[in-house]
Amino acid sequence: MNDKDIPLANSKVRYETLLIKEDYSVSQTTVLPGGETQWHHHTNVRDRFVVVKGVLTVETKTGALVDKRHVDDHHTVEPGVIHHVRNETCDDVVYINIQSGGERDIVLA
Repeated sequence: MNDKDIPLANSKVRYETLLIKEDYSVSQTTVLPGGETQWHHHTNVRDRFVVVKGVLTVETKTGALVDKRHVDDHHTVEPGVIHHVRNETCDDVVYINIQSGGERDIVLA
């Protein structure tokens, strides 16, 4: 997957892959104010967001129910859970994303 061509984010989301191994990957994401991803899920991998700067909003969707969390520490999204992230603050948000459990994929919702 080419980090520069990830289709799910607007121009205010910047990805940098730090490490790719067979069973996991580590990336750093910077979300500028107003930045967000589209609703999506992953087939096999779980996302673990470790926020290192700012406050990240993570929303998950189950049917019509949307659960919104402001994360200034960490959050895990299990495989198959429809979710997206965004920055609702005036400052940049930086988080480390650890994906594990299988091949990386993005399925837009």
